[in-house]
Amino acid sequence: MDEATLDRFLAKVEKTEGGCWLWTGALNNGYGAFKLNGKMINAHRVSFLHYKGTIQAGLDICHAPTICHTRACVNPDHLRAATSSENAADRVLDGTDARGEKNSRAKLTEAQILEIRASDESQRVLAERYGVKKATISKIILRKNWKHLT
Repeated sequence: MDEATLDRFLAKVEKTEGGCWLWTGALNNGYGAFKLNGKMINAHRVSFLHYKGTIQAGLDICHAPTICHTRACVNPDHLRAATSSENAADRVLDGTDARGEKNSRAKLTEAQILEIRASDESQRVLAERYGVKKATISKIILRKNWKHLT
């Protein structure tokens, strides 16, 4: 990255006392967005490329587990290259995954899922009671959905 582009990048970074480098420019789904060579790129990827080098094919740039949970952070010391599976495992470890009630599309609570699994009523009756499709109830009972609940 040339000096002028680096200056433009750093002008959108606010370094905090906690160690995060918060992106103050445009955001896309909470992640910084930066125009580089005519293309919009996630700002944390730009930071990784500049400070740590190339990104191997098939790897994501992720916030290191237990260090930083802030999507807008571009501190290269808070970033690492990882597979999609490793990134998903990090989100579970950090509690930042969108499983269960954390998923914005969830229609049921964890308590309701446990009630459904403990019930001996028909799937049709349960579907009507909870306002979901019978197929949804079936997937809950068979543990195809809400697998993380025991």
